[in-house]
Amino acid sequence: MDVSITDVEAIGVSATPSEPFGYAQAWVTDRTATLVRIEASDGTVGWGECWGPIAGTRETVDEFLAPKLVGRDPLAVERLHDELVDASRAAYMSTIPLPAISGVDIALWDLRGKLLDRSIGDLRGGRRREAVRAYATGHYFKHEADLETQFERIADEAVANAEALGAVKAKIGLRLLGYDHEADVGLVERIREAVGPETPLMVDANYAYDTATAREVGRSLETLDVRWFEEPVRPENVDGYAHLREALDVPIAGGECHDLYGFDRLFEVGGLDVAQPDLCDVGGITAGRRVVERARIADVQVVPHVWGTPVALAASLQLIATLPGDPWLEFDTSSNPLREELGSTSIDASEDGTVPIPPGPGLGIELDRSAIERFRVDR
Repeated sequence: MDVSITDVEAIGVSATPSEPFGYAQAWVTDRTATLVRIEASDGTVGWGECWGPIAGTRETVDEFLAPKLVGRDPLAVERLHDELVDASRAAYMSTIPLPAISGVDIALWDLRGKLLDRSIGDLRGGRRREAVRAYATGHYFKHEADLETQFERIADEAVANAEALGAVKAKIGLRLLGYDHEADVGLVERIREAVGPETPLMVDANYAYDTATAREVGRSLETLDVRWFEEPVRPENVDGYAHLREALDVPIAGGECHDLYGFDRLFEVGGLDVAQPDLCDVGGITAGRRVVERARIADVQVVPHVWGTPVALAASLQLIATLPGDPWLEFDTSSNPLREELGSTSIDASEDGTVPIPPGPGLGIELDRSAIERFRVDR
């Protein structure tokens, strides 16, 4: 196929949620993303998404990565990915701008799929399923509410999400509001009571604890039939992950803050039961697939972290389409106009709590250019 890359553009988008909300580490007042648009010489366009703030990532794509891609073969995705990683290591030395590379890589896979008229799932080993069971992420903290009000509101939200999807993930780390880990356990107890014993319940601490406190919380979670205890300690505390997995019966999950080599270390020490790469941060679909291959050797389940626009959601679904077993999809239910409005069509859960995997070429979705312009952040 005689085509080449003619244009690479990073587009920052931002939207305000219906109200601010918090998790263990921060308050969320804006939903942002950097989209990557890559066009081939025949006019075909691929879309990607970068995790995190717009500032810096947009410039890295436009000024550092794009010149290395123009004129290149858009079908040679993995070679281009590795070249960008090597060039970034040489340039930045102490860090590699993985969010920027992630957005480029996802856009290249979308472009390749469209050029070949095949879905990314088909290109990356073959689709094993057409839909995936989902669990609801949400249940965040709100400003100016006492503890009982927080508990009541979050439990009500969990009940609604359990009715819609059949499974929920609780957020803990109420230290953001000045409470200790005992309040976190109380919150999970309230949610478990509200959703009932049959509802799968996951718990995410967003690395709120040191190892000793996480062990204490984890022992309480064991009594509540929690499916996994996510990010119990800071990402760099690899030994803490290994200790908790050895000490607790509740499965340990994590990885949204890790790169490929961070996963290698976690697998090496036996620190994970569930690996959670974020495709918009780990290095895109190329790196995500490499995490899957390493996880298979380590006998670790993969459940991608998903918290972005329709691009992030579709990319994760394409990866999940290829996974063995009975995987999960993280389905964000928090307020995000970008997720709700950027896609030409929405990706919604079915009545049985599963989410269909887009069947079309590439990511299987198209974006609404008018919506992109509406949310676009100028330099």
